[in-house]
Order: sequence, then structure tokens, then C-alpha cells
Amino acid sequence: MQPIDPAISELAKTYVAYLQSDDKALRWASRDVVDLCIKGPWERLWQLVQAIVALPEEPEPEALATIAAGPLEDLLANAGPDYIAAIEDLARSNARAARMLTGVWPSTIHPAVWQRVVTFCRTVPDPLDGVYRY
Repeated sequence: MQPIDPAISELAKTYVAYLQSDDKALRWASRDVVDLCIKGPWERLWQLVQAIVALPEEPEPEALATIAAGPLEDLLANAGPDYIAAIEDLARSNARAARMLTGVWPSTIHPAVWQRVVTFCRTVPDPLDGVYRY
């Protein structure tokens, strides 16, 4: 994993804290993440996913599900062909990343990318929802 921009690391930490507390003072982090999910740049969104995976504390399952259905799914939908190999590599080496990947839904993800997601997720022993559905 390449060094992550400290601003992205702080955004990751604050975003997870917001998801777990709904503290209005942290809402800015959610807005910034939504902006990244919609507009990119995709490399910064990828860095955000990596920063979340690197956090020392394990996020609550509900937060992981939100991250899976938000930033990770959006990255795959918008730039999946460019990032799927790196996402698979991260998920192979990190249980949190693997669990997050099981929370992604097909949405507008390219079919070839989605097939790779499904193939990987079927090997994850502890999916977010308890049983992998695809």
C-alpha cells in the first residue's frame, strides 16, 4: 500500500466516527465522502478506502456496511476496471477489506468487475450479512 495523504487519513477516521455516532459536528466528513463518491477523483476515493482499512480500531458492522455500499461500491461502479485488481489484493491480505467487499451490491458495476467481486466474496468466511447472497 502506498503512503496515504494525511488529509485522507483524517477524513477516514472522522467519517467512521460520524457513522458510529451521528455527531452533527462530524457531518462535514460525510459530505466530503459523498462528494468524492460522486465526483472523484477516484484515486482519492481509493485512498479513502485504504485509509479506512488501515484504521487501528475495527469499525462497527453497520459502519462497514455503509462504507461498502457507499465509497467502495461507488469506486467499483465508477472506476472498477482500473481498481478491481488492487481491491482484490487488499481484500486478500486484510479481513476488514474482505468483509467490506461482501457488502457491495451490483448497482452499475461493470459485469466483468462484478463477477470478480462475486468470485472473491464467495471465499470470505465472515461476510457482513452473515451469508453472502450472490
